[in-house]
Amino acid sequence: MAKLSLNKAAKEAGVAKSTLLQALNSKRMSAEKNEKGHWEIETSELFRVFPRTGSTEHTEPKPTPHAEPLKNNQNSALEVEVKMLREKIEDANLEREREREQASEQIESLRGQIERQSADHRQALAAITDQRPQHTAEPPRRFFGLLKG
Repeated sequence: MAKLSLNKAAKEAGVAKSTLLQALNSKRMSAEKNEKGHWEIETSELFRVFPRTGSTEHTEPKPTPHAEPLKNNQNSALEVEVKMLREKIEDANLEREREREQASEQIESLRGQIERQSADHRQALAAITDQRPQHTAEPPRRFFGLLKG
């Protein structure tokens, strides 16, 4: 006989896994665990405890007539919310782009300011270094020249 996992057995019997576990724990149904510790349930044992119904296919419950308008109202509310969220995202994107442009302009302004300050510093440094004693027509006196008079 074929052995089923707990999930497959629950689907075949049309019951929840917790119902199968209760049957196993209360010894109403027997099964074995494999080497991984997972339940393996014989199909004959499953259907002994949970007899098959007329069909094994599970069908979705049909919605009641009053449920459709409710879904439409929920859908329209969700559509409005999605539209609002998309608008907020678009606004946030525009704001981010505006801030990015402002940051780029500020960076360019600061670069220009740095270049001007750097040029001013170079001029000041050049002025400081050019304040060396100027060469005169008279050569500087040496020590012995000072002694001679």
